[in-house]
Amino acid sequence: MYKYLTDRIGNYTEIEPYFDLWRSLQIRNGILMVIAIEHDSLDHTVPLIPKGTDGRALR
Repeated sequence: MYKYLTDRIGNYTEIEPYFDLWRSLQIRNGILMVIAIEHDSLDHTVPLIPKGTDGRALR
């Protein structure tokens, strides 16, 4: 699955349409979990983490 991953940020409304599909799958081993993380604010005095060039990331 690694080749299908990107380092972009997704959002809930983007993946929510897939929930019914995922619920219908007959999973025998493993788990599929979606975790949403939100932040309260940004600290502009902290430098951003630089974007990498691994996976399918582009500069």
